[in-house]
Amino acid sequence: MAWVVAAVLVVVALFTLGSAATPKLSQEPPSFDGEAAFADLVTIVEDFPQRVAGSDPDNRMGIWVEQQFRAMGLETHIEGFAATVNGKAVALQNVWAISKGRTQGTIMVLANRDVPPLATQGAGDNASGVAAMLALAEAFTVTAHDHSIIFLCTTGDAFGALGANEFAQVHQTDDLYAVLALRDVAKRDSDGIGVDGWSAEPRTAPPWLWLLSAPAAKRDSNMEAMLPTVAAQVLRLAVPTGAGSQGPFVAKGVPAITVSAAGPSAPARNDTVDTVSKETLTKVGTAAQNMIMAVDGTNAPGAPSGGTIFLTRKATLPGGALAAILAALLLPLVAFTVDLFAHCRRSRIRLRSAFVRAGLHLAPWLVLIAIVYFANLVGLLPRSPDAVIPPDSRLADTPRYLRVVVLVALMLLAYAYAVAVARRLERRFTTDARATILVSHLLLVLIALLLLLVNPYAVLLVLPGAILWPLARPGGWARSIFPVYLGLLMVPVPLIYYALQLDVGWKVWWYFFLLFENRTIPAVPVLLAALFFSTAGVLAHTLHERGLAPGALTWPAVDRRMPGRMSDEEWAAVAEVETRRTRHGGRARRRSRGPLKR
Repeated sequence: MAWVVAAVLVVVALFTLGSAATPKLSQEPPSFDGEAAFADLVTIVEDFPQRVAGSDPDNRMGIWVEQQFRAMGLETHIEGFAATVNGKAVALQNVWAISKGRTQGTIMVLANRDVPPLATQGAGDNASGVAAMLALAEAFTVTAHDHSIIFLCTTGDAFGALGANEFAQVHQTDDLYAVLALRDVAKRDSDGIGVDGWSAEPRTAPPWLWLLSAPAAKRDSNMEAMLPTVAAQVLRLAVPTGAGSQGPFVAKGVPAITVSAAGPSAPARNDTVDTVSKETLTKVGTAAQNMIMAVDGTNAPGAPSGGTIFLTRKATLPGGALAAILAALLLPLVAFTVDLFAHCRRSRIRLRSAFVRAGLHLAPWLVLIAIVYFANLVGLLPRSPDAVIPPDSRLADTPRYLRVVVLVALMLLAYAYAVAVARRLERRFTTDARATILVSHLLLVLIALLLLLVNPYAVLLVLPGAILWPLARPGGWARSIFPVYLGLLMVPVPLIYYALQLDVGWKVWWYFFLLFENRTIPAVPVLLAALFFSTAGVLAHTLHERGLAPGALTWPAVDRRMPGRMSDEEWAAVAEVETRRTRHGGRARRRSRGPLKR
């Protein structure tokens, strides 16, 4: 019955489907100058190589960009700010110009100029983005536009979009209709454009901005837009991470997206002029201009960034409806837990010892988390205090194996000691198996409810447990341990997805460890994950290690048709006999040892 109610609620939520309302492309032909853009790209890599954020080449290039803006007749600004790069405080600069329009509303074009520490030229990432931004600025100085357009050149992107985050925090963003970031837009042999609208918050770019990229790339450039699937959108909302320049704006609800040339990026050391293409630069720049002109043709801002996803090119699902669907799928677990509670109340089973046991099993996990946070605090682990660590950064590409091995050894010792203490304390409590099972399900419900408050889309990670845990039964591992641990199925899925999506491969474990120890992943989800794992262990081994025959633990509302099912009174009598036998055996063993010697 609970599944029927859940299905009805899911169907009702699907009635909230909407349309993307994608802006129409402008009828005016684009005027992006690929020749001039490629010439600027060559100038950048020749005159400003190794422009690491805060270095002299980076600062000189910022001045050069400001001079290019001024030569176009734009109103220019240079804004300095302090940030932490490689553990050192440095002075960085954002350079931006504005081409004023006639109506209210602003569009932003953004590109970062800095490179990773190992880069020699950074031709694709991101001299190509800055060159395309300058060409767009030149195009819109001679092309009429209704809305004001800001052209922002940031730095610190290789260390977590520092410049973009600074601009988003300092300036008002309520007037921004859209933000279009350009990065690595000149890859050789690229036949499509990649789009990135994620952030480190459970928000994504609105569907209309995602879907606008497809016709904008197709019309004049004959390129395909690589749009995310429904599964990818839901997973990115459940486990959010986005280190691109669009991330800080999406996190604030501003429609923002990064456009790049599709295909694998060249390694930082090999990112030279030989790896870029003028043809690709022209095509992607033209697609970007089509997107800007389409947004400029609107009279009202589109839907903001949030939890809305697109199912097709025409159908969208609001974030609230998606969260409601995930919550509805928890109803069977809630009903099952309520039934267990009623059963325990009728049998007068006390739950205190089961809660104590759950707390004792959680304690070792808390010890591990405390050790990791302490190691970060004292500087034993890398720190990135200003922004999200990019997956392609040097920090994420070089795991600290020795420190990790030492930390793991220390964690194992602490965990073993905590487990030993927990087991010693656990012997003082006599816990009914049914109470432990009830508390385990109750804690899973609590975890799901707290996730609904912190990030409702993260409920996706515990849904397999909500479905499979009530199916676990006492007996062999196939009936007890296997269903419970199969409920953790969604935990490794994000790791596999990000390993493929972010091109970090097997180092994805290190990347997420950095996000964990730097507290990019907030402490509350980390604690809930620890409670989830510890509760799974308690439930699985309670069902498996009690030596109960299959069907011994039965619940009136679940096993009505099972022949020979024990009644509540029969089970209570059996449990009382077992408790007396255990106590009697303990006294007999103590008597057999004889008197204590002084």
